[in-house]
Amino acid sequence: MSTTLEHDTVEPVAPGRGLRVSLIAIIALAVLVLAGTAGWLVRGGGSSGLPSMSTSSVDAGFARDMSTHHTQAVTMAGYERDNTADSKLKILAYDIETSQQFQVGEMQGWLDAWNLPRNSTNPMAWMGDSHMSMGANALMPGMATPDQMNKLESLHGKALDVLFLQLMIHHHQGGLPMAKYALAHAKTQYVRDLAQAMINAQSSEIIAMEQMLRALGGQPLPAP
Repeated sequence: MSTTLEHDTVEPVAPGRGLRVSLIAIIALAVLVLAGTAGWLVRGGGSSGLPSMSTSSVDAGFARDMSTHHTQAVTMAGYERDNTADSKLKILAYDIETSQQFQVGEMQGWLDAWNLPRNSTNPMAWMGDSHMSMGANALMPGMATPDQMNKLESLHGKALDVLFLQLMIHHHQGGLPMAKYALAHAKTQYVRDLAQAMINAQSSEIIAMEQMLRALGGQPLPAP
């Protein structure tokens, strides 16, 4: 006597953009959580191991304002990564997106550990006399305007690549003075270490992006 086992047929599901976007979102969230946790553990895992930090300190101001600055770069790089046909630019955009996303998680982890707000009401005030303080809704140096962001997210092909490189070079140029000031004036070594890492990475990326932009026949925007 023979027994026949019947199996339900499962149709294969073709991978699509929805699944990829969902996976990217999950990975991004995991990166932010891990970054914040790492920032906490580096300082002993509790408030007893933390220095006293005021909301007006260089360390806190840098963490807040650079998080905002980075968040826009992550948005721009994510759009470029998803829409460029240039493999080198896709890799560059992915590197910028993931590295700055991780750094945002780390800096916001510091602010949470210091029991300080994540959002700034007076951007750039922590840089003292070297920069005028700004209103809460003002754009920090190098950041793209809403019109520029809308234009970027409407483009494809070479036009997208050119504008992305122009805006990201400008963005890096605006962020470098913030990192340099934090390197010189932050109270804590781990803040200075991150500022130095940003200076190193973004200085190299500016050179690479300028070369890519000129290869496409474009020119950098005026420095902020």
